[in-house]
Amino acid sequence: MTESKMMPDFGKIVYQRPSIEKFKECVQSTRLKLMSARDPEVAAAALFEYEKELASFDTMVALANILHDLDTSDQYYADEVAFCDEAGATVSDLCSAVYSVLLSSPCAEELKEKYGDMIFRKAQNLKETVSSEVIDDLVEESNLETEYVQIQSEAEIKFDGKTLNLSMLSPYLESLDRNTRIRAHKALDDYYMSKKETFDEIFDKMVKVRTKIALKLGYKSFTELGYKRMERYDYTREDIDSFRESILKYIVPITKKIRELQKERFGYEQLMFYDLPCIFKHGNPVPSVSMNDYRKVSGDVFAEVLGAKPSFFDVLSDHGFTDLISRKAKSTGGYCMYLEEYAIPFIFMNANGTADDVATIVHEGGHAYAAIKSAEVSPFVECLSPTLETCEIHSTSMEFLTYPYMERFYGENAQAYRELHMTQALLFLPYGCMVDEFQHIIYDDPDLTPEQRHEVWKSLEEKYQPFIRYDDHPFHSMGGAWMKKDHIFTTPFYYIDYCLAHICSLELWDESLIDYKSALIKYNQLCECGGTETFLKILEGVGLASPFDVDTIKRLAFRTCDFLEL
Repeated sequence: MTESKMMPDFGKIVYQRPSIEKFKECVQSTRLKLMSARDPEVAAAALFEYEKELASFDTMVALANILHDLDTSDQYYADEVAFCDEAGATVSDLCSAVYSVLLSSPCAEELKEKYGDMIFRKAQNLKETVSSEVIDDLVEESNLETEYVQIQSEAEIKFDGKTLNLSMLSPYLESLDRNTRIRAHKALDDYYMSKKETFDEIFDKMVKVRTKIALKLGYKSFTELGYKRMERYDYTREDIDSFRESILKYIVPITKKIRELQKERFGYEQLMFYDLPCIFKHGNPVPSVSMNDYRKVSGDVFAEVLGAKPSFFDVLSDHGFTDLISRKAKSTGGYCMYLEEYAIPFIFMNANGTADDVATIVHEGGHAYAAIKSAEVSPFVECLSPTLETCEIHSTSMEFLTYPYMERFYGENAQAYRELHMTQALLFLPYGCMVDEFQHIIYDDPDLTPEQRHEVWKSLEEKYQPFIRYDDHPFHSMGGAWMKKDHIFTTPFYYIDYCLAHICSLELWDESLIDYKSALIKYNQLCECGGTETFLKILEGVGLASPFDVDTIKRLAFRTCDFLEL
């Protein structure tokens, strides 16, 4: 990241539509130089010119998306996102063309020796996942994803005389007052029921076009292509299957116990789905600081954890690279997006006054910190960031490593927050596995009808969330809850990465209870690796166990139960 005094303000970075023609010219020039180069230095120089153009293109795409998400009512940036979505498929094909030449370059072995083999792994992977034959299909897929996200962003839900978006409704969904929760979930159920046919149609088209892309590229199903897209270099579908089975065996029984205790705590005869978000009888802990103070308190917490003042979060915020609070016309969700040309991350989220605010701040802050730590780890922008399951360790571990500092946000309720967060982490693991198994079933059998897909979800809820009960909420009762999860629409097969990361992060948390400094050293080493190695190699290098190790899951199940006194 640029030094603070030299760092640009976000508001002064000017968006310019990226030029496909300019990028195409760069690609053609790079290909010619790589084909003719006999000197590895000449080949490397050609590659680095290409990398510079790629970083510039990616930066403008990221900027368009951020500016659109900050105000979804601005039609200019909506149009620019649409352009970037369409251009993305062409750019991927052009990148694949560069990588094809790189793989067969006379200097390939010398380059591999000097810069490592990850760029060559990624080159081969992109070659196998993109071709000119599927460009139009990739554009269609991207347009469908944007359509879903736009509808979610524009949601308007009438509740208690107010017009709320999805983020702003969240506090009511976990209200201590049961009647308020029932009414809020009814409003949410009604909204999604009104969108059911639209989302069914969008998703059906997504499944069909993704399957078409996979078949054109020579795969048996999109499931195979999905694993390639996720860059799973050193584990297989069978490993994921075994991981889900371990979660079923060791974590689902804990979640059943959590829900049973929750029911007893409230004295309810039956715990209904609208009761699930409210964990504690006196209400879930909420931050004792105002949302307007999140920026300062977060900066102080990161400074203490990482031993640097001002913290990276302070610097980002001072220059406008954070936007934390929910508002009308702001897109839903949260993320950290990296502006490659400036080596600066941007943190986007939708604070609404709930406990999830703090978890999101430190989660996205973990992504941002890792991006800064690995900004110079490789001359290839493709290798600055690791594959996504490793990225999610950066963020999720930060959630646990900030436990000792939660008094800054919660005061006397800090321990209640820690218990809530750990409880939600355990409850999440089966849910994440359920999302993953749902996607495997859907893409293994792309001809399922919308009704059959809803039945699949219902059966998986019975398997992974056996405690869930619906009453007269028709959308949820018919198996529609999966439509609320944007990852299912926009990033297929991503969600299990969060589960893998949770296990690795819990291992770091466990170590931090014994030796916080040691855990922090491992965390920093993990961040500094960037994308220079594969997932399991990175874990091995920093001394973390594989999340596929059943004994690790078993041990962490016991440790978390001890923490929660279950």
